[in-house]
Amino acid sequence: MQNLMITWTGASGNRYTGETVPIGIEFRPLSGVYIACKAVPQGWLALYVGETHDLFQRLYAGLEGHDGIKRARAFGATHFSVHLVSWNAERLRVETDLRHGLNPSCNLQPVNALGLSMFRK
Repeated sequence: MQNLMITWTGASGNRYTGETVPIGIEFRPLSGVYIACKAVPQGWLALYVGETHDLFQRLYAGLEGHDGIKRARAFGATHFSVHLVSWNAERLRVETDLRHGLNPSCNLQPVNALGLSMFRK
């Protein structure tokens, strides 16, 4: 079975390609950014964006304890799209860029599209 490659665009305009597989596939313990998604008539819809230093623990062994993925599955998520990123700071940057660009409905973090602080100074 050949896995699907999907390109996602972050708020910065940067594009990230993710290998996309059905939920339930066993991952190796690699680091990356992941998107829980589903097919829609226009292509693919991102429902949840996250990052982890261990895809095996987060998306396979620990999947049932992941509240964000539970929400995404309730909204029809069928696949994970994974972009491998090993360096921690870069992984967080990519995850934030994608979360702000895609504005997935199942993430609880507020998205501030203008990049302005939510707090008064």
